[in-house]
Amino acid sequence: MPRIRLYSTLIGKQKVPVTVDVNGETLPVAIPAGEPLTKPAPQADGETASGDTEVPLVKLAWARSGDKGNHANIGVIARDPVYLPYLRAALSEAAVADHMRHVLDPETGSVSRWELPGMHAFNFLLRNALGGGGIASLRIDPQGKAFAQQLLDMPVAVPNTLAASLH
Repeated sequence: MPRIRLYSTLIGKQKVPVTVDVNGETLPVAIPAGEPLTKPAPQADGETASGDTEVPLVKLAWARSGDKGNHANIGVIARDPVYLPYLRAALSEAAVADHMRHVLDPETGSVSRWELPGMHAFNFLLRNALGGGGIASLRIDPQGKAFAQQLLDMPVAVPNTLAASLH
């Protein structure tokens, strides 16, 4: 059976014409070509970006969450590409699982992370985190809508100079 998959970020900008309509006139919009999307090289063991100061993740990223049955997704997007190495180092699967352990099923809960190249973002899947999900759950947040806000409280180590520049 064929599968349908969405690969929006894999289409080159030059292949998508951009126009704007102004008072009934269609005008082309020039889009710079930019760099092609590539998957970043995996980090070597022990290669991390760290620092002397901890700041909450919300200073470095935006996040949004939701549900898929009994599982939750949390998307995390760096506010600036410069922050990506610090996010990559701090937001390991184990670290996110530890921070969100209060929602994960103690026996079957787990966290998986995917990096979204070219978007300076990560997607986290929290398996068995919703107490059954939807109407099956007795939790206050059965769809995991508040999970992103909870993750944004997670501390991230950054250099003092970077911490001082954050607003």
